[in-house]
Amino acid sequence: MKRHSNRHQLRLITEISLTPLMDLVLVLLFVFLLAAPLLKADKAMLTATAPTPPPAPTSAPAPTETITLRVNSDQSVTLNGAMLARTDLPVSLKQLAQRKPGIGIEVRMHRDLPVQQLVETMQLLEAAGIQKTAVTTHAEAP
Repeated sequence: MKRHSNRHQLRLITEISLTPLMDLVLVLLFVFLLAAPLLKADKAMLTATAPTPPPAPTSAPAPTETITLRVNSDQSVTLNGAMLARTDLPVSLKQLAQRKPGIGIEVRMHRDLPVQQLVETMQLLEAAGIQKTAVTTHAEAP
């Protein structure tokens, strides 16, 4: 005769433990209760310390003439199509600014040059007194 045991019998569990769910709800509630006043304080601090935006700048008149200053990948410089030595560039820019005070310069830098080259070129333009500038990059000489 066979013996039947209830130990190995599988049964379906139909109940769900609510303890982990309640733990999660309480932790989230606690976090949101702590975070809400901090978020309000941050917003109030940001609005209290935010500087007022500067007034809109007045539009400067357009340049009377535009000249292209091109810096190639080998660091050679052309001013309006004429090749210049890099050492002659500051003198040429000062003379140009004195002859034509409202002139604008489009600086065309080769895209592979370091940013320091652009900074130095812009400093030369500023020292010459040229204020109307535009900067573009190019890949190859046309």
